[in-house]
Amino acid sequence: MTDLAHIHRILVVEDDGLIALDIETTLQDAGVGEVTSLATVEDALRAVAESSFEAAVVDLHLGRSGWTYDVAARLREKGVPFVLSSGTLEVAEGFRDVPLVMKPFSADQLVTALAKSTSSPTKAAAE
Repeated sequence: MTDLAHIHRILVVEDDGLIALDIETTLQDAGVGEVTSLATVEDALRAVAESSFEAAVVDLHLGRSGWTYDVAARLREKGVPFVLSSGTLEVAEGFRDVPLVMKPFSADQLVTALAKSTSSPTKAAAE
């Protein structure tokens, strides 16, 4: 598995508790320091505004809380690399350049997508 030890703080936006726990375990096994998991758009927007993250995993749709495009837009504004996760290929046009891991995804698929996202030229240019 790819090493993500260069990521000290990561945000996970996922409303399914079991999937969130699985993602958190996968990220910690890959070397990520602190994982913050949130289940609503409102909580995620607040966290992005108040905290600094080095990366994020964002589920595209959070059940009752709705679509997470506002969270993705805020992460992009702050220069935080992120990957989207979803059970559907329907991604809004403005976010089709963001890596997408399709549910169900393996630990390796998630870690590889994050590694690519956090080492991209776009990330380096934003720093």
